[in-house]
Amino acid sequence: MATPALPPPPGVTSNFDHPLTLKRQNNIAIGVSIPLTTIFFFLRAYTRIWIKRTWILEDWLTLISYSGTLALCGTGAAVMNHFGGRHEWDITSSQAHEAFYWFNVASINYGVAIGIAKISVLFLYRRVFSPVRWSLFDVAIVFLIIILALFYIATTIVKIWECVPREKIYDSTVPGTCVDVSMLLNVSGLFNTITDFIIVLLPLKAVWSIRMNVRTKIVVVLVFTFGLIAPIFSLVGFLVRLRGSTNPDKTWVQPEIVQWGIAELTSAILCVCLPELGVLWKEGVRRPRPGQSARIASDRSRQENISSRKRSKYGFSETGSYALDTMNTEPYVLLEGSSYHVEGAPQKSMNGGRREQIGQGVMVTQEILVHSTSIRE
Repeated sequence: MATPALPPPPGVTSNFDHPLTLKRQNNIAIGVSIPLTTIFFFLRAYTRIWIKRTWILEDWLTLISYSGTLALCGTGAAVMNHFGGRHEWDITSSQAHEAFYWFNVASINYGVAIGIAKISVLFLYRRVFSPVRWSLFDVAIVFLIIILALFYIATTIVKIWECVPREKIYDSTVPGTCVDVSMLLNVSGLFNTITDFIIVLLPLKAVWSIRMNVRTKIVVVLVFTFGLIAPIFSLVGFLVRLRGSTNPDKTWVQPEIVQWGIAELTSAILCVCLPELGVLWKEGVRRPRPGQSARIASDRSRQENISSRKRSKYGFSETGSYALDTMNTEPYVLLEGSSYHVEGAPQKSMNGGRREQIGQGVMVTQEILVHSTSIRE
């Protein structure tokens, strides 16, 4: 008779033939994640390549994040196909070794993917909300990017070499030493939750500094904080880690962590993709009014010409959605063709959403790519 990897609790009998499993829940998580992220990512890619005709570092990071999400779904499925998601008293020691091995692979995959996903969101924020380089807000974003990069590089290295030799990660009988894996997972989960909430709250101040009506602000905030579900998933995952840190039934607990990781990554991909999709509504659904077509084409041509230059003499980046005109130096935000003045900057002469040259200097405009038929000033 087979010997279970873990003695069953009192009153429980090992069931090797028909054990309880988390495979159905895992399949649901994967079945939702892959179609959702694929649709949104390719819509974003279409917008960036065919409509805006630009592809920058932020887009490469988003592509890597999307690929990492698919890889996590694959490694999560591998965990379940190698006896993960079952109680440890319902599998043998050799089967448990397989589950532990694939969970380690999935945890490494998750750390890389979620780190790059968060950094891609911050690059989006920097492009849209931070026209003035090295302002306080811009420095805060750059600082957070550096912290995220250093943390996830460090934790990935630790996860790869959490035991020496590596075989001890999935086979406790091998002589060697290991770090406290439960502590590592808990610290990582807490860091994920805190940084997720910080990232979600970052756009609030930037949007509220724009002079437009409250309803419009709410629309913009909702679009850019759609990822609010990410810290919720992250928080649940952190609680699962805490609960599982004292649970000896690791083959049951660890796949739950992977499932919540898939949910968090999915929400991060949606967060970085959704703000770019407003232009699809603008271009594909709302037809321009008579006389608008020429102006739209002219505006797009001017922005494409400007974005081809690397950096202006004033030090502002001119890639992505930036458009620099010879006007007074103050930041504006361009929302679906209408300009909104940032509080604290002097008003400029505007003409039906068009910019008028009234002096020398630089004005920075950016696109917040959301659509609302009621957004009008």
